[in-house]
Amino acid sequence: MSKENDELGQKILDTAQALFDKYGVEDVSMHQVAKTAGIGQGTLYRRYPSKSKICFTLMEAKIDRFIEGLDVYLRESEEDLVARRLRKVITKVILHFNEDLEWLRVMLTSDRLEDTKNILCENPPFTYLRLQIQRLLELAVEREELMPLDPQFTSVMLASLPRADIILYMRDMGYSAEQIAEEYCRSFVDPLFIQR
Repeated sequence: MSKENDELGQKILDTAQALFDKYGVEDVSMHQVAKTAGIGQGTLYRRYPSKSKICFTLMEAKIDRFIEGLDVYLRESEEDLVARRLRKVITKVILHFNEDLEWLRVMLTSDRLEDTKNILCENPPFTYLRLQIQRLLELAVEREELMPLDPQFTSVMLASLPRADIILYMRDMGYSAEQIAEEYCRSFVDPLFIQR
C-alpha cells in the first residue's frame, strides 16, 4: 500500500474517531465522515464498506493497547495469588468492553456485520485472552490453589463468557460495568479456587 493510501486511510479513521467522539457512533453517517474528511463517498466506501468496518478498524488499535496493558499487569503481578490476578484480568476485560458500549452496539447490530465477523475462537483477542487465562489456571494448579479441573477447557469457557453482547444486555438490565465484573467473578472465577 502506498504512503498516500496509508495517509488517506488514517485521515478517514481520525475523522471518524473525532465525529464519533463528538456526536456518538449512531448519529454519524458515512456521508458525514466522507464530507468532513474532504473525500468522495465512493472513496470512503471502497476503503470501508460500512460504519461497522470503520468501528472494527478503530477497535483493533484499542484492543492492541489493551493487550499491551494487560501484559504489563501480568508481568508486574507474578507474585500475587492467581485468583486475584484472574479476577483482575476478567474485570479489566469487562471494563474495557464497557468503554465502547455504543460502538459495540453499532457493530453487533450492523446488517453488514458478516463482512467483518470471525468465528469467536479464531479471533486473535479471544485467543490471547484464553491463553492468558489458561496460563494462570496452570500456575494455580502448580501452586495447589485450584480445585480439580481442566485448565484448557475452563480457559475457553471463561474467555467466551464476558462477550460484548452479554455486557450490553446486562447494562440494559441496569447493572453497572463494575457490578457485572464483580458478579461474573463471584459466579465463575471464585468457585474455581481452594478457599484458605
